[in-house]
Amino acid sequence: MTGRFIRKRLLDAPWVVAGAGVLFVVVVLLALAAAAGAGDGGWGALRRPLHLPKLASGAACPVSRVDARVPWERINIFGGTGIGRGPVYPGLGSRSGLLYATRDEQYGGRWFGEKVFWYVLPSYRGPVLIRGHRLDGPQPVGFNGAKLPAFELRIGPNETVSWSGQPAGSRGVASGVRVLTAGCYGFQIDGSSFSRTVVFVADVAR
Repeated sequence: MTGRFIRKRLLDAPWVVAGAGVLFVVVVLLALAAAAGAGDGGWGALRRPLHLPKLASGAACPVSRVDARVPWERINIFGGTGIGRGPVYPGLGSRSGLLYATRDEQYGGRWFGEKVFWYVLPSYRGPVLIRGHRLDGPQPVGFNGAKLPAFELRIGPNETVSWSGQPAGSRGVASGVRVLTAGCYGFQIDGSSFSRTVVFVADVAR
């Protein structure tokens, strides 16, 4: 029996055909997943499952602390100081992690909001995806938007405003942060190499 004949019999075998079919399906699915990720600019890769902690009703809110490693006075961000472990910080330190949200008078509706400045250290140059949720209730955190907010905030690799004191290579972006009710909330901040949780308190002006 020749080598050519053996190879032909092996290739014609049903398990080889079935295996090739499975392999083809797997390759197609991987290609579709890659195309989907590329179609949204790669943001899908940062959309990890939320891992925000749960908090019992009435429990104390474990507000994130100001990161003392960062020279906030020299950096001079809007909001004074950032809370959390970085490399991306919401500028809520000057209010001890309090978001004081006012009624949306521009669009109306049920949402309250306040401007928050997001500071990104020069050591991280990639994209940032921010989402949020109430820890002691079911309400989501919104960002910007119109009558209805968006439910994620994106900071691109080259996206920044300029300000006095800005360190070279750092980034800063202001956004509206919107809530439906007072409570203890968390941001989940995802980058290409990290996923951080930042906890804050929201109060609303009725």
